[in-house]
Amino acid sequence: MEVPSDKIYELFNYCYDQAKSMLQESGGFNPFGALLTPALELNAVRADLGGAQPDQKDIYQALDKALQEQTQNNDIVASALACDVNIPEKHEPPSSDGLRVHVVSQGLSRYIYVPYQIESGEDGNDVTFFEPFTVDLHPHILGDLTQG
Repeated sequence: MEVPSDKIYELFNYCYDQAKSMLQESGGFNPFGALLTPALELNAVRADLGGAQPDQKDIYQALDKALQEQTQNNDIVASALACDVNIPEKHEPPSSDGLRVHVVSQGLSRYIYVPYQIESGEDGNDVTFFEPFTVDLHPHILGDLTQG
């Protein structure tokens, strides 16, 4: 199913807004995501692995696996996975700290990086976001959906 570009933007925007809120409140966040159902409804996606401080990589992999399973069941048409990363230097970001959102739909797999700087304040953190940039990838999360 071809997903309208405004719906892809909605996925990204949801992740951006959530990450911004968590960065302002606590200075970081665990990976999370969002998906679009075949009816183009947006649903949040989180993974609870138990324990006080689960490993970020384990959370990301659990989310990725859950999205793959939902794809096989034809329950989703697009997804976005967000994580707090150190942006690779080869991209020459204005800050190495960044939000990375992996957006996937039919024929599309793209990292959207949003570099940021964070400063502690009395009423929480002051977060400055810089211009986002994208890196196109080979589609993989939505396996069957990436085939023309």
